[in-house]
Amino acid sequence: MKTAPELISQKPTASPIERQLAKPWMFWAVFFFLMASLFGLLMRYFHIGEVNFFEYKHVLHTHSHLALLGWGYLLVTGSLVFTYVKDAKRLLTYKVILGISVLSTLGMMLSFPFQGYGLYSITFSSLHLITSYFFAFFFLQDLSRHKETTPTRLVRFSIIWMLVSSLGLWAIGPLGAVLGRLHPLYFMSVQWFLHFQLNGWFVYGFLGLLAAYLLKNGWSIPVSKKSEWILHISLFLTYALAVSWSTPIKALFFINAAGVILQVIAYSRILNPAFTQLFQGLKFPKNWIDRMLYIGMMSLVAKALIQAALIIPDVATIAYTIRMYVIGFVHLVMLGSITFGIGAFALKNNWLTTDRFSGLGWHFLALAFLASEILLLGQGTLLWAQLGFIPHFPLILFIASSLFPFGLLLIWVGLWRKPAFNETEITIENTIKTQLHKNTKTMKSTMIMTMGAALLLMESCGGGGENQGTYTPPSAEEKVKEADPKGVGEIKSVELGATVDEALAEKGKAILDLKCTACHQLNDKRLVGPGFQGVTNRRRPEWIMNMITNVDVMLDEDPTAQALLEECLTRMPNQNISKEEARHILEFMRKNDLEKTGSMDAAAQ
Repeated sequence: MKTAPELISQKPTASPIERQLAKPWMFWAVFFFLMASLFGLLMRYFHIGEVNFFEYKHVLHTHSHLALLGWGYLLVTGSLVFTYVKDAKRLLTYKVILGISVLSTLGMMLSFPFQGYGLYSITFSSLHLITSYFFAFFFLQDLSRHKETTPTRLVRFSIIWMLVSSLGLWAIGPLGAVLGRLHPLYFMSVQWFLHFQLNGWFVYGFLGLLAAYLLKNGWSIPVSKKSEWILHISLFLTYALAVSWSTPIKALFFINAAGVILQVIAYSRILNPAFTQLFQGLKFPKNWIDRMLYIGMMSLVAKALIQAALIIPDVATIAYTIRMYVIGFVHLVMLGSITFGIGAFALKNNWLTTDRFSGLGWHFLALAFLASEILLLGQGTLLWAQLGFIPHFPLILFIASSLFPFGLLLIWVGLWRKPAFNETEITIENTIKTQLHKNTKTMKSTMIMTMGAALLLMESCGGGGENQGTYTPPSAEEKVKEADPKGVGEIKSVELGATVDEALAEKGKAILDLKCTACHQLNDKRLVGPGFQGVTNRRRPEWIMNMITNVDVMLDEDPTAQALLEECLTRMPNQNISKEEARHILEFMRKNDLEKTGSMDAAAQ
């Protein structure tokens, strides 16, 4: 048996057919990653300047769809196909699936920035979803031809979790039409999709490919079926934390605690032998491709350790109320584990180029990931400790994030180079073209069926249509007219001075910087939530203070707050702000309105 260092540095040569399909597959995957990083950079810019052409939530939806359904989906599906499918005729099917996936993702990229969730964006995202079903159908058939091992079982379940995650998408349309987008079940459906996508489909795909790589190189995989089932159970139990974001019930925290404990057990049984065999423990590798794999595996370890800390209910609450923690955690899975973990396997198998140019790009990507994670998690910790903001934090985070598109551009440009084909490869390419011509009619029928199913899903999601069922809930304006202008809560009356109390306003700004600016801006531009400019001219001071101190009840009972939630689609967390602190924040909002609009307290008059 070869020694660990020899095996790690060895890069198997891809077959001609593999290379011919892998090149466009990874070309488009990296392209969508590049586009996702540019939209992500634009999101960062919202915190340091004004953007007049796009709405923040539209940019957010574009970024997330390109990252999940563009880069993540294509990277994982491509790596699975090239690992387990070698038949040239079958690869034709995946070539067509790639084409439809690229078409649908391009459609999302061009529609989401301008309309958010609308007719075209829902049509293209639905087309992508139906195409993923075809991929699952064909790939599970191909996987069944392989001997059952730990890698094949993990990969099979990764496909199952991808299908399971889509149930959340199918539920969104009917729940939104019947119960409304403010109902907890609506939020639970969204979280169901994200949870089983990230922690199921993507993580299982990475673990399956890791186990397959170890097995291929002659190392043992001492993972029992019992350990695999522990992993499955933990996946379902940890969904409880996502549910608690919209439905804060104490029992959910205990269910999540059991889940994260089981997850740590399962991950340790899978990753410990992998680290031992690949890196002789935790020794940092010298080969740059192995360093990328090391980052991917360590990110998965960090994910498990962070989730383990959430067994304490108070810590769990902090984790989802501080937005920087949420973003950092998602990036830890998506950028850390998936990008560097599975990306390393793509590099090792020559599905991605491995020259110095690309290597430089990957190192910039790693630097961007590490810097942004340190900034996000570090700033989140400072907020938790009530120590304020890192000086010029939004600008520093923007600069760190700019390394993402720079590194990706280097990687993507490297994929433009045309490889030299020998006569055997040219013959295979001609065979592919002949077979593709023969199967044109079948593929056309498949595409028509796919489009039909996509339109059906679009209709169920309410893709811009006016009539979405027999039940028509009252409009946002009608509900707001019925609302108590003072809101729901203890604050019934607020005394305001004729001028701004500078001392109170200064205290209010410190609290607002600490707990509010991650989601709100001081101008009239919406970030995650609406901008603060003009709020004292639109809302009574009692309403503002009740919204700050009694947020959960306000979102459940106050029509004005519910209308804002339906507009923003992000539930404001309870920051446990006291009445005294809320009064300080109100005073700063009065000062902000006076400086920016020339007036304040119009709603109180």
